[in-house]
Amino acid sequence: MDTGGEGPPVGAWLLPWAPASASRACELPRLLQGLQPVGYLASPGVATKAPGSGSWLGIGGSGSRAVHWEGLTGPRPLPTGRRDSSGIRLHYTATLRRFDAGIMELGLVYTPVMAIPPGEMAFVLTGYCTDKCTQLALPPSGIRIFASQLHTHLTGRKVLTVLARDGREREIVNRDNHYSPHFQEIRMLKKEVTVYPGDVLITSCTYNTEDRTLATVGGFGILEEMCVNYVHYYPQTQLELCKSAVDAGSLQKYFHLVNRFNSEDVCTCPQASVPQQFASVPWNSFSRDVLRALYGFAPISMHCNKSSAVRFQGEWDLQPLPEITSTLLEPAPQCPASQAQSPAGPTVVSISGGKG
Repeated sequence: MDTGGEGPPVGAWLLPWAPASASRACELPRLLQGLQPVGYLASPGVATKAPGSGSWLGIGGSGSRAVHWEGLTGPRPLPTGRRDSSGIRLHYTATLRRFDAGIMELGLVYTPVMAIPPGEMAFVLTGYCTDKCTQLALPPSGIRIFASQLHTHLTGRKVLTVLARDGREREIVNRDNHYSPHFQEIRMLKKEVTVYPGDVLITSCTYNTEDRTLATVGGFGILEEMCVNYVHYYPQTQLELCKSAVDAGSLQKYFHLVNRFNSEDVCTCPQASVPQQFASVPWNSFSRDVLRALYGFAPISMHCNKSSAVRFQGEWDLQPLPEITSTLLEPAPQCPASQAQSPAGPTVVSISGGKG
């Protein structure tokens, strides 16, 4: 990689822009409203064609990146005479940067074994990038995370990724306590986070399913759920996905236990899929609390994957949860005191222009 001239301060921009017609903006996906340009730093850049890649823009590895686009067609066509001018601009430079940047997925694997019971106000699921994976896949000098995009589907309310080292939570990578799936953005971190071999990255998502009557399982569908943090970092490594899910065998033991407790009402037959099994669970305090406890102590299946979707060599099933002995305190809200004085009583306002 050429480590020559610094060039312009931005190596690549991912720039969504709003339509020319402001009156039409409310009908476009809220994802594109109010976002700022995402500029890579002076040192890292994005290769326009990764080695061995068939894609023209190999962001984060040898595979291409998909852009989910909700067009104004079908049941919601554009009115006659209106033109949709929304889109994405990519600005590039021929001046190579010192480092290639990469994108890594943290959080939970897209699998139905991770589920949220119905009627929950704040149910938490957690995914891990374990010390075993970072020890194997990261360079001795570590990587530096400089941007982050949090992601869930419709029931997500909070997302948090924290860095832990030697069993202690050290710093927050990204947090959104008021997350909305309708406003997702790549956020530049105020301070780069350095991740060394042996560190742990823990991503937790809080969900609200009070308006649902069936369990919400993990998956790709919009009515299913995800818990992901796409972190932008440098220098690029082979590690593209560092995520986990509860051990499938441990989940089957949960179904058997709930089945015995509820007079054999839950289907635990081998031909039943995990979503079918969750759909048959009677959601009482026992089944809810046991599932929450299962996710908090059962072994996990780790996905420590290269960009080729092949796992790094090693044993990744039935892995113990990382042992965390010290957690960070949630910061108190820093809201400035209001300077305005509340009126002592109702204020009479004349709207008659001074005439009686």
